[in-house]
Amino acid sequence: MNKQFRLTTRVKLLIGFGSILLAIIAALIVALTGFNNIRESHAKVTRSLETIVELTQLRSDENRLRALTLELIMTRDAEERIADERVIKDRIAEIDTRINNIELLMAAYSDQISVFRQIRKMMETFRENRNQQLELMHKGKFDDALNFASTVQNPLYEEIRQMILNLEKSLVERNDQLLKENAANERLLMTVLLVLGIVIILIALFFIIRIMALLRKISAEITNGVNILGTSAAEILTTVTEVSTGATETATAVSETTTTIEEIRQTAMLATQRAQSVLESSQRASEAAENGKESVHQTIEGMSRINVQMNLIAESVVKLSEQNRSIGEITSSVNDIADQSNLLAVNAAIEAAKAGEQGRGFAVVAQEIRSLAEQSKQATGQVKEILTEIQKAVNLAVMATEQGSKAVESGSKLALKSGEMIEILAESVSDAVQSVLQISTSSQQQMAGMDQIVPAMENIKQASAQNVIGTRQTQTAAHDLNELGQNLKNILEKYNV
Repeated sequence: MNKQFRLTTRVKLLIGFGSILLAIIAALIVALTGFNNIRESHAKVTRSLETIVELTQLRSDENRLRALTLELIMTRDAEERIADERVIKDRIAEIDTRINNIELLMAAYSDQISVFRQIRKMMETFRENRNQQLELMHKGKFDDALNFASTVQNPLYEEIRQMILNLEKSLVERNDQLLKENAANERLLMTVLLVLGIVIILIALFFIIRIMALLRKISAEITNGVNILGTSAAEILTTVTEVSTGATETATAVSETTTTIEEIRQTAMLATQRAQSVLESSQRASEAAENGKESVHQTIEGMSRINVQMNLIAESVVKLSEQNRSIGEITSSVNDIADQSNLLAVNAAIEAAKAGEQGRGFAVVAQEIRSLAEQSKQATGQVKEILTEIQKAVNLAVMATEQGSKAVESGSKLALKSGEMIEILAESVSDAVQSVLQISTSSQQQMAGMDQIVPAMENIKQASAQNVIGTRQTQTAAHDLNELGQNLKNILEKYNV
């Protein structure tokens, strides 16, 4: 069947219960109609019986009144006649009341009311004749009264009696017909109610079977869904728990990395300061080399001042040797910082890869730090080579100074050699100044990178904290979902269809 013709469960239930309700309403309507007809039929039978009883009583009262009239005619005692007349009047009043009641009862019988009215007229004639009898009796004409009774009243009474009997018979026949119809209506009503009851039972059984099948199907589908929900909820809870643990560990690692980067930043700041000191020392060494070159020219011009200049040169060489050692120490520190920066950059790149999309900017910064560390390492290597050359030159200068002190005679030659060495020293110092300048620039760039790394790590730390909160909330939701699945499963097991 096409989807557009499929009925929903709600519509099916409404149709089922609606059909049962309509069948019950139809049964109630049929029952009420049948009972109403039966009640009306019983009312008609009761009215007919009451009418028959009243007619029978009227016939009896009229017969009794006729007998009292004959007794009154036959009685010669005046007091008895007065008593009989009083009784006759009372009977006549009762008969009038009964006639009025019968006429009200006969109003429902349109085909019989005319007959009763004819009987009533005859009874009125019979009453007028009775009055004539009483008048004859009051005049003392008892024989005429008896003759009038036998010739006029008795035939009229028999006719009235016969008409009443016929009317009673007609009403009895009508009652029999009503009783038969009532019995037929009762049988028909019972049959219809029985059929409707069977139909209602069949409809109810049909829809109960369908509803039970539907409920079993729904229960099976819900059970499968609840089982899948419970399994998924347990897996989600396990996964979320692992993610929460990983997020907590990541947050801890990010916090430690932030602390390490702050320490590196402090180290880079110190390296920058040392590089600045080395730069200043190198500049002073360059100035000293220039002064040395000028001193060589002055030595060439005047050997008389050679001792003084040699002393100056000795002092400058000593200072240069000390500065060379300082530069060596600084370059070693810078080299160590470069190694640490390179290692930190590698660790930062790993942490950025763990952070995912939020750590992409931090990965770029880590790559820049690594590049700066490589440059710093290369520059320190160059500075080391230059310092080696400077150290060699210083050693040669020392030897030249000692030889100048021992032999003033060869001062001119030594001065020339010193001039050459000092020029080499000047060039080396100039190269050292350039290298130190590069180191200072690299250190400043490293500081700038550190300034960028610190906020980035703070953002990563905040994001990690938010991730921890989110994973905990997700863990709580997964736990609630797992409990919901278990509760649904328990409910289905409790109300298994």
